[in-house]
Amino acid sequence: MPRADGSPRRGNARLRPVGHPAAGRRVIPFERGDDRVIRASLTRPEATLIASLAGQIAALLGGLVEVPHFDDPDAAALFESVGMGGTSTLNDDPAIARLLPNAYAEPGASGDFRRLTERSLASRKVANAGVVVASLDAALNSGGELALDDAEAQSWLRTLADIRLTIAARLGIEADGDEGADDDDSLALRDVYDWLAWVTDSLIGAIEE
Repeated sequence: MPRADGSPRRGNARLRPVGHPAAGRRVIPFERGDDRVIRASLTRPEATLIASLAGQIAALLGGLVEVPHFDDPDAAALFESVGMGGTSTLNDDPAIARLLPNAYAEPGASGDFRRLTERSLASRKVANAGVVVASLDAALNSGGELALDDAEAQSWLRTLADIRLTIAARLGIEADGDEGADDDDSLALRDVYDWLAWVTDSLIGAIEE
């Protein structure tokens, strides 16, 4: 997990494929019902894996959404209301850099934009990951039946994209055709990366129904 100022601790955190059900697994079939709710049946290993990865995204970005201390309560209220407080430079952690990239090529403009937007963007990503974890917890308590409304489905879509971006950064993948690292741990993580692409495609299909 990064420090409160957004800088990485020694040895950037790696996403860990807990349970690793990806290799040889089915694509989770998301379907939209007549009531417009998007549903899927998940096995416990599938739900546990996605919940773990979403939780790791929230932990990775958590330090960036902490509110610093202000002696002036008016200043604290203003800071909180506008979501300011980001850093001015790209994070040294490659995964965070993928999740919160520079908005402009020109360093000054990019730094100014980052200071104004980084915290609010990180907060939205953490909130989306929280929606995923909460919905999976509910699914695990109802026999693996996941039910999403449209807003929850969008949170899922964004979080799946964030998870894949983070895995890609850890594996050194710049584009989907890249092989990335080839040690055993990396190959297991690559299986998860590819599986999540199929999960994402299934969810997109249900959203568009």
